[in-house]
Amino acid sequence: MYKPRVVISRCINIAPVRYNGGIVTDDFAKKLGQFVEYIDICPEVDIGMSVPRPSVILAKYPEKIRMIEPISKTDYTEKIEDYSKKMMESFKNIDGFLLKSKSPSCGVGDTKLYKDDLVHSVGKTDGIFARFAKTHFPYLPVEDEGRVHDIWIKRDFLTKIFTFANARNTLSNIESINQLIKFHQNNKYLLMLYSPSKQKKLGQIIANWDKVGLNETVKIYRELFYQTFLKRPGLKSHINVLQHIYGHFSDLLKSSEKRHIHNLLNKALDGKVDIKTVIEYIKGFVFRFDDEYLKSQTYLSPYPEELD
Repeated sequence: MYKPRVVISRCINIAPVRYNGGIVTDDFAKKLGQFVEYIDICPEVDIGMSVPRPSVILAKYPEKIRMIEPISKTDYTEKIEDYSKKMMESFKNIDGFLLKSKSPSCGVGDTKLYKDDLVHSVGKTDGIFARFAKTHFPYLPVEDEGRVHDIWIKRDFLTKIFTFANARNTLSNIESINQLIKFHQNNKYLLMLYSPSKQKKLGQIIANWDKVGLNETVKIYRELFYQTFLKRPGLKSHINVLQHIYGHFSDLLKSSEKRHIHNLLNKALDGKVDIKTVIEYIKGFVFRFDDEYLKSQTYLSPYPEELD
């Protein structure tokens, strides 16, 4: 596996740069750091705010959401927006963002939004830096350390950053159509998980490669590849993929084994069994029958198992 490059808030395990001079200790981010390359940022400190510092909030004004320090009424909006824009333009070869929850700069959907009286809350929103990240990198996962405690969000985040690291490195070094075919084959069921229709379109792009040439084919393929991962898949998508994989070796199984697999799939669909348990059971048959095609499928091991 290639090592993903992930933008992380500096206050998460790295430096005590929070408004109160604190640091966030997060076990998941610490473990993830063993497998990824972190690029740390702290928008508030990087634009010149002190540590510690008065807390700032996001307030909804008629023209836009602004970042304000309520006591002094200091407005940091333009500074934080200019910083965010410049950082987005400077990021190269990144695969995702892991930011600080509830932060006015980095929160992902959970930052308090106030009225322009700076007192009354009107809901929640993205932090300004997080909003720029979502806009500038629409296909990359933008999460915070609070959201990834949800098992489905965590799996989606991990799957994407490792898949994108693999795609970034592999697709940049394609020298023959056979290499692209191999890449597509290895990711067939992962692509099917996220979008069966786009998985088929990607196959069609490869099939018609000679009409536009290899370089243009790779360019078109790369764009659609990233688009395929826009939505987070649900249980039914996993069941569909596992049924396709099961079809490869179903004729080799005993009736009792077939019944057990069907029972596991139904239990997973009902939420009685974790889908990871079913995937591991299916993997046992893949190795038992030594199926090289299935063993190459990234769906079965999209990221290091130590991160589960």
